[in-house]
Amino acid sequence: MSYLEIPLPRLVVTLGLVALAILASRWKRLDLERDLAWGALRGAVQLLAIGHVLLLLFKHERPEWVALAISGMLGVAAATSARRVEHGPSARTLFPYALLAIVLGSVVALAPVFIFVVPLHPMYEARYLVPISGMMIASAMNVVAQVFERIFAAAHAHAGEIEQLLALGATPEQALARHVRASVRAAMIPTINSLLTVGLVALPGMMTGQIVSGTAPEQAVRYQIVILYQLVAVAAVSGVLAGEFGRRLLFTPHAQLRLPKRAPASDMRA
Repeated sequence: MSYLEIPLPRLVVTLGLVALAILASRWKRLDLERDLAWGALRGAVQLLAIGHVLLLLFKHERPEWVALAISGMLGVAAATSARRVEHGPSARTLFPYALLAIVLGSVVALAPVFIFVVPLHPMYEARYLVPISGMMIASAMNVVAQVFERIFAAAHAHAGEIEQLLALGATPEQALARHVRASVRAAMIPTINSLLTVGLVALPGMMTGQIVSGTAPEQAVRYQIVILYQLVAVAAVSGVLAGEFGRRLLFTPHAQLRLPKRAPASDMRA
């Protein structure tokens, strides 16, 4: 046996780690206790469910099922990105923009690799397409959420400055340019940090898992390099698009700043 089994009683012990995070939240009054508890439960249930789904998907590959799985991931990712924006418009308004940014960023990162680097036979080969697509979609989701949150927060905090620039003749692009750049740069920092520290601080799970399972180390490293470069592309494209969409939502067709008024409760749940 090439791995160490985790009996259920030992798995339950890890709940103490979640409890530690909840205690830290309560101590510092972060008001995240409910999100942490619900997220821990929901995450475990989702992983158990997806494990069985992937097993069936890999054994019975059909293009419609693969397409449905990826579509589901895209929908959940877009809804999550839109729902987590505190200062922006409603989640229903943000959803199509988040979806478009995530889809385009993921396609740019996935298409060249699956066409030229790791050609799939057939093109809907689930054991490659689904996991790697999931990595790209998750990365795009986080970048889009961060860009949206920072842009709308900056617009609220610097509304007077932006309106002064507009009054002096600046275009919406010029008035918001500094904040858009800062938002996209900040959202891409985790990806850049991963590039700089991979192998020194973090040992990628995909590469390590391939080596443990018997894949030649040089091949495992090559696969991981491909994933790293894909993550760079998806972060850049999704981040830039989210910045552009956020800017458009902040101005009227007459170049007037409009600050969205967020409803107390999100009108979309993921």
